[in-house]
Amino acid sequence: MSLLDDFDYEPIFCGLWVFGDFLSLRTMGDVIVEIRVMKEFNVQSSWTKTLVLPIDGIPSQLLCRTKSGDIVGADGGTGLVKYDDKGQLLERHSYGIGRSGSQVTMYTESLLSPLVS
Repeated sequence: MSLLDDFDYEPIFCGLWVFGDFLSLRTMGDVIVEIRVMKEFNVQSSWTKTLVLPIDGIPSQLLCRTKSGDIVGADGGTGLVKYDDKGQLLERHSYGIGRSGSQVTMYTESLLSPLVS
């Protein structure tokens, strides 16, 4: 699989994940997080930059993408942040003071689906 080599900066962190229906590469530099998706498997030119988020202390770790397209991340260990699919900050929740504060994670899964008549 072809990966990118055309960064304008030296990434501090790189990671692969699924963003929507596409394989995605997220890279973190000193001041930004970029998310790129591969629209066509194994074609280097199909990588498309989808989002560029400012770090400003958030998000140091992107955790997941919700069904509605929002991105949830950790803001350096003291809380959680949520962005919409355009990169706009929607919510920020802090838990504890400083890095020694509590870490909170909520995971909900359901095996139930609505009945269709």
